[in-house]
Amino acid sequence: MGKPIYLKVEKTIDQPLEMVWETVALGFGNVSDYNPEVKDSRLVSDRRSGIGTRRHCDFPKKGYIVEEITEWVDKDSFKVKFIESSIPMGFLESKFSFQSREGQTLVIQEFWYRMKAPFGWMSRLMKGKMKSTLESGLLGLENHLKRN
Repeated sequence: MGKPIYLKVEKTIDQPLEMVWETVALGFGNVSDYNPEVKDSRLVSDRRSGIGTRRHCDFPKKGYIVEEITEWVDKDSFKVKFIESSIPMGFLESKFSFQSREGQTLVIQEFWYRMKAPFGWMSRLMKGKMKSTLESGLLGLENHLKRN
């Protein structure tokens, strides 16, 4: 399959860690509430938080992905990997980390991905689009938390 492509984005949000953690981690199934790159989302597991929690996300144009939380450190970080997708994704993992900074929260998202064969060669070409998609999600989170 080839080595996964690695991306990292971060954003300081002017909200306390507890609020950001509650929205992103505890509200895992509600990502479409703030991320413009996700049209609809819902939990598809009996678990509501922590390892084993799964969500289904529909994209605005077409396609979907099902993701599962595979690592969880309360109020610190969690890691997600894809279980299935309608897009030709061979590998996808994402880690969210949260750091409290004097009433604000630094959100760091690390992202690893690789397209399935025969589309693997496109993985590197998509790096710019993937990074802007991640940045859009963090900006959407910031704007959502400002309104609420």
